[in-house]
Amino acid sequence: MMIFFRSLKRLLVIAPITLFGTSAAQADFLGVYVGAGVWGQDFAGSAVSDVSIEDQLGLADNSGVQAYFRFEHPVPMLPNIRIARSDIEDAGVGVLTSPFEYGGDAFVPGQSVTTTVDMTHTDVTLYYELVDLAFDLDLGLTARVLDSQLTIDGVTEEENAVLPMLYAAGKVGLPFSGFYLAGDINCLGFNGASVMDYAVKVGWEIENFILPEFGVEAGFRRFAIDAGDDDLDFVIDMDVEGVFFNITGHF
Repeated sequence: MMIFFRSLKRLLVIAPITLFGTSAAQADFLGVYVGAGVWGQDFAGSAVSDVSIEDQLGLADNSGVQAYFRFEHPVPMLPNIRIARSDIEDAGVGVLTSPFEYGGDAFVPGQSVTTTVDMTHTDVTLYYELVDLAFDLDLGLTARVLDSQLTIDGVTEEENAVLPMLYAAGKVGLPFSGFYLAGDINCLGFNGASVMDYAVKVGWEIENFILPEFGVEAGFRRFAIDAGDDDLDFVIDMDVEGVFFNITGHF
């Protein structure tokens, strides 16, 4: 199914103004930044016909791997690139308290069901550095490749979609300490449907001024999606949030 094209048109109108108009502040040197870690995920929300994914479908918490790769350069007008991957999956067993239909099958109160959900996605982000001093500020556009699937007692609906999202990130370093505070956000919203994904973190990196440099990060991330069957092949209003830990590198 083709999805979110109305918001894509809006982003295509905004992109030339926000991106090309701010491309002067680019990185001074070539840089490759990588990170990978574990994200503890607490699931909440509803699916199908306001069916609680915790109380009725038995989804609760899990952990997933997340990783990113970022390449920055000093070439004017050419955007930097960030690629990120997040595994978001859970499974559970619950007892229904309300009736609903899903994938052409009827489900009734008192029925025990096994449910799996998958919201794994890959982000490809093109961005510019608006500020690259003691305080860093980035702005860009993300294409999120979402491989979503919801299975209830063997009945599966799935959607492979590309979501256009606005991207922003900021970072403040504490001089001569190696510590920093940072955050980033990807968001999309139109006609009642929305996707928001943000993270805040504190990190520490070895500052030896000779590459490579390695470090660690700890933070909090929240991913929220609210979509109807006009957007995906199934209705879902789900929040996934929790603490994460990353190992990072700068080459």
